[in-house]
Amino acid sequence: MIKRWASAGLALALALLAAGCGDDPSLTGTWIMADNQSRTMTVRDDGSVSANIDVPCTGTTKDQGDREYRLELDCGITKISADGVLSTDGSTLTVKDPSTGQDAVWNRK
Repeated sequence: MIKRWASAGLALALALLAAGCGDDPSLTGTWIMADNQSRTMTVRDDGSVSANIDVPCTGTTKDQGDREYRLELDCGITKISADGVLSTDGSTLTVKDPSTGQDAVWNRK
């Protein structure tokens, strides 16, 4: 009986490892603002960002740990520095709008 549970435990551990459980989700990918789907943002593996939030922007992200990120965007007419939190499953990014203090939700494309 113990041997069977040990085998099941090992199989479960290997399945979780293969699924990537325990790793934080990545911010890399394309994001669409939930409230305004014409606003998009692409984050690349190197942390660089290109966004269209009514004007084209470029910038960087910085991992703050615990799925928290700092976004620094240069939109030509203005520069934006905002903090975001990635959901545990990596499907949504909630960014605090520095001009209003309200949260903007971005969905992974």
